[in-house]
Amino acid sequence: MGKLAKGLKYNLGVRTLRKLAGKKTRSRNFLPLDKVKTVMLAYDEYQTTEAREKKAIQKFIAFLNEKQKAITTVIYFHKRKAANIPASPDDNTIHLSKNDFNSLGMPKTTQVKKLMAEPYDYFINLNLDGRMPLKSIAGFTSATCRIGYNRDKATEFYDIILGDPDKPKIELYIADLEFYLQKIG
Repeated sequence: MGKLAKGLKYNLGVRTLRKLAGKKTRSRNFLPLDKVKTVMLAYDEYQTTEAREKKAIQKFIAFLNEKQKAITTVIYFHKRKAANIPASPDDNTIHLSKNDFNSLGMPKTTQVKKLMAEPYDYFINLNLDGRMPLKSIAGFTSATCRIGYNRDKATEFYDIILGDPDKPKIELYIADLEFYLQKIG
């Protein structure tokens, strides 16, 4: 698929998500980190292929574990065949693929719809690239506070936006997350 076609598809997906997610009502609440019990953490499989990013993500998960939060990790894979996607190592890791979303990035399987219906205190998207399926989870999730990276066409899907788009480094974004999550309250 050409660059123009991908851009058109992405823009159409964002418009569709805005329209559909805008109709969804949910309670918004900025809980202090010490009162948060459940966190849904989402990122892209490509982020685990680079050692620097994988280490930063593991460090952030350790930070949340240290704060005694129940974490559900969602990893998005850019594959269609289930044989190419590893089995979940435990009940708290969910692997999603292109099969779980339609061509515009909207959720289509029961697994994704159940995940988005689960009540979480925080939804945190660690993806810096603005992947449409992860953005659609943010748009439809029932989490009371949605946190994402500061990126074009993402502001209406998150309650809190952090990070510097001029310096797209996962370490800086995670440092912002750790700092500001402790300041909320």
